Formats: sequence, structure tokens, C-alpha cells
Amino acid sequence: MIPSIKEYEGMNITFQVTEDCNLRCKYCYEVDKKPGDLPFEYAQKFVDIILEDEDPINAKGTDSEWIVKQGLILDFIGGDALMVPELLDKIIQYYIYKAVMLGHKWTYRWRASISSNGTLFDNSRVRDFMLKYRDNLSVGVSVDGCPEIHDKNRIWKDGHGTMKDILKWWDWYVAWGGRENVATKATCNKDAIPVLSKSIKYLHETLGLQQIHINFIFEDMHLIADDLKLLEQEMEKSVAYILEHRHDLYVSMFSKAFGIGGPARNLDKSWCGSGAMPCLSINGKIYPCFRFSPNTMHSRKLDFYVGDVWHGLNHKERFEIVRQQTRQKISPEKCFECPVESSCGWCIGGAFAEKGEFHRQTNICEVHKLQDKWSRRYWEEYDKLEGTKSFDENGEVINIVDENGKVIL
Repeated sequence: MIPSIKEYEGMNITFQVTEDCNLRCKYCYEVDKKPGDLPFEYAQKFVDIILEDEDPINAKGTDSEWIVKQGLILDFIGGDALMVPELLDKIIQYYIYKAVMLGHKWTYRWRASISSNGTLFDNSRVRDFMLKYRDNLSVGVSVDGCPEIHDKNRIWKDGHGTMKDILKWWDWYVAWGGRENVATKATCNKDAIPVLSKSIKYLHETLGLQQIHINFIFEDMHLIADDLKLLEQEMEKSVAYILEHRHDLYVSMFSKAFGIGGPARNLDKSWCGSGAMPCLSINGKIYPCFRFSPNTMHSRKLDFYVGDVWHGLNHKERFEIVRQQTRQKISPEKCFECPVESSCGWCIGGAFAEKGEFHRQTNICEVHKLQDKWSRRYWEEYDKLEGTKSFDENGEVINIVDENGKVIL
């Protein structure tokens, strides 16, 4: 398997530029889509707050302090953020202006990132925006796999599928990003299980993708034994296919970093970057990450914000509260006994949105055990074919890391 694209390192700030979306994906965690865009003056104040505060995420003296010493990632989400390209342009222009005026350490150390559903490239204003910031912009397109599963879940408001609309501008998107750089974020739910291997093949051969980031949703899929049996069969076929294309394909589900786990360790750590990724909502409030924004909450009473554009980050301590939701603190007992716990993920914000309290989701335990089994099988077969060694004598993974110690293979 080829290495994944090296990600830009830096602190992530998120602008929720709209609560609207042109699609109605069936599994979307945004449970309250509605018209409404982020006022530009809110975005300006948010940029001011972040750039004028030496420690915006309350990280000084903690294990997260390194984050603010890197570059900055301006992340734009919606709905689909490309619905408002002029607003994105204005925000980036203001950020550049403000950083230059302050002589900030991030003036020339920033990138912008957008995850899109891929249906808006027919808009010339969108294409102009993407071309303008091409050297500093990453745009990922979410394609869930072969048309039959993509069109079942990623649908227009009237219920019909979106694949044919994505394909109209797919070649333009690939040319814009370069085939070696474009990637997809494929989301799997229960419906996707029967076509998992077919979807990986479609994404690689028909869409020409070399980088496929694919995962199951964290929410309860209500899987039964027959579902898991079928999933194992699909994973076996997927691994066989990836082995055949191991020199030009990366699939995150079976990578060393995400696929293979071990017993519980790093108990004082969480799973993701929540608690260090301030997100501005269209209501002017700032949240620990985008999964705490109001339109993701299952109850309107939940409002765990860290500040707002009028008073600044006046609840910084909540960043640390989120970061303190460690494995040790919120995991059920079965996690400490699990042989593959270390690579099993959950979503802190998503879990909070469900119950209004911090807890560890365990909906994908059995899915992840299969993922670990077939990831190990992949790398065992890979080593036989390539004459390499992925595991030491204790069965521990031997990783290849970059100069910063980050796993790349």
C-alpha cells in the first residue's frame, strides 16, 4: 500500500459558513439543516480573536501546546461550504490582511481546507475561487463508492442520487488537484456492507483515485450477526484487491495507522483533536470543534460553547474539559479488555450531541475487530510479496514514520 498524502501540520480553526446544504445525505450528523449563512463580520471578529490571542485554545503548559507552534489550517464547512464561494474568498482575504498587519507567525504558514459533496463545480464562481487559491487550498470530495450505494445515501432534496452530477465535473476536479493529490472521504453505513469491495474498485478504477479514506459511521447501525459475516467476506475481497494494486493505492481502512490496534495504551489520551479545533458557528458562538455546533445537537438545550465574537474566548477552560475526556476517564470496562482498543475510534462531540454528556461510543466494536483482522492479513501478505517486515516478534506493528514521528506507512 502506498503512503497516504502527507497532511499539512497546524492548528485547525473552522468556519461554519452555512447551515444549509443542497443535499440530504441519509446518515448526516447535521440534524438541523436550514437556510442561514455566516455573517462576514462574525468571521472577521473570529480571525481577530484567533490571531490576537497567543494561546487561543488554552494549551500553554499542556500536551497540546505544540499545536499552536505549527501553521494554521482554515477549515470551511457547511452544509457544503462551496455554496458560498464569495464568502470564503472574503474570509481568506481578511485573514491574509490581518496576519500581515500583525506580522503574525502564521502569515505565510497557512492552508485552507474544504470537504465538498462534489456537485457544485458547475458553478463558475466556485471554479474561480478554487483556481485563485489553488496553491493553498485542499478540496476533498466525498464519494461513498459505486453508484448504487452512493446514490442510495448521498441524495438531492428530491431524493434522487448525485453520482451522475459529480461525474460531469470529475475530470476538471482531478486536473485541478492533480491525480496524485486528490482523495475521497467515503462514508459507510449498514447499506454499504454488501458493496464494500466493489466500491473500493470503483473509486480506484473508474474515478482514478489513489487515495481512499473510508470509514464506518460512529452511530449505532444496529448490525446483526449476518451483517458482520457479510462484512468479513467483503473485507476479504477488499484486501485481495488492494494487494493487487498495492503500488498505486492507499485505503485508510486497512492502513497500519487506522486498521491495526493493540491492547489499551495511552490511557491519558483521547482519540481526535476535539478541544483544540475552535469552530465558529453562524450564531456567532465558538465551539471546541465543529461537532459541537448547534445544528449537530440532538437537543436545542445543549450549548457547550467556549466563547463568542462579542466577548472573545471567555470559556477557554472548556477546551481543556474536552481534552480531559481521555480513554481512562470515559471508556467502559470492555474497552480496557479489548485486544485492539488502541486504534478504535469514537467522536467526543458526536457522543455529547447524542446524550448531552461525555462518553465513549462503542457502536463499531465488532466492525473494528474485523478491520484489525483483515488489516493484519493484508500486511502479512504484503510482506510475503515485497520481502518486508511489518510486525516484530511480539506481533507489534513496525511503522515507517516521517521526520516528525508521524506514521506514514
